[in-house]
Amino acid sequence: MLSRIADSLFWLNRYLERGDAMLRAMHINYTLWLDKGEYSNQNWKMLSNMFSSAEEQKRVSLEQEPLRLVQHLIYDTSNGNAIRAMIIKARENARGAQDHITKEVWEQVNQIYHLINNPMLEQKLMRNDALAVLQEVATQLLLYHGVSDSTMPRNMGWNFMTIGKFTERCIISLELADRFFAETAYDLDQTRDVLYWRNLLLSLSGYELYLKTYRSPQHNLNVIDQVLFNKAFNRSAAYCLDRIGFYLQKVSVHNTSEDSRGLLKNFGRLHSSIEFSDMNTIREKGLQPYLQEIKTDLLQFNQKFNQLFFSYA
Repeated sequence: MLSRIADSLFWLNRYLERGDAMLRAMHINYTLWLDKGEYSNQNWKMLSNMFSSAEEQKRVSLEQEPLRLVQHLIYDTSNGNAIRAMIIKARENARGAQDHITKEVWEQVNQIYHLINNPMLEQKLMRNDALAVLQEVATQLLLYHGVSDSTMPRNMGWNFMTIGKFTERCIISLELADRFFAETAYDLDQTRDVLYWRNLLLSLSGYELYLKTYRSPQHNLNVIDQVLFNKAFNRSAAYCLDRIGFYLQKVSVHNTSEDSRGLLKNFGRLHSSIEFSDMNTIREKGLQPYLQEIKTDLLQFNQKFNQLFFSYA
């Protein structure tokens, strides 16, 4: 497979996975903000810091008006992480690799593209119907994941698409968890109640699993276990790295170069730092240094992966 095709397929899924995560987080934040609960305003600053490239003064202003922030994160294409900007880039990547995706996948990407560029959708958002807009776009992105999973052949293109999806998913799970724990000063012993963690867990589609799995009132420890180590949770770091490792072996099977072996070793060290860690490891290292180490290693792996397969300088 040509490196430019692999690159396009990898980033097609990364952009759409990021958009899916943003929409879910915005939907949960907006719903809880309308409830006016104790933690109803806690996450707008996190979202603007994570996904907006606007100057600090503008971000601070947007954080005080959630509807304006939602409009900015969806439609302001001067922000590279805006939903519209990412969908446009995803469609460009899909078009560049059109011979390597199914007709159904291409049609679904087009459907999302035309939806986000429909003036009526933006007008609906301006009429303060944000929840309906967020739900409509999120549903189309969920359909994309279903269509790609059910129609794409399990060939080399699928391997790169899946690595892109789980790389992005792992980065977002770690980043969201890090920001929530930063609000607790990374204190594992003075636990916050489950309502504090509800926003994070709902944003990662893990709230129901959490309530069914954990009985201990030590919610800080439980959340760490679910987001980092629980392989039944498909947005945990452990699950994502398992999936990346599985497909990395497939794309590397015919590449016997020294760089390829180095990449596999690099990923092995990253994977081991989750696979063979537990709460005792985190207490020894400290939660903040541990999360920072994992995030740094993941970004370094991603950079080496791009350099090896996509010829990035």
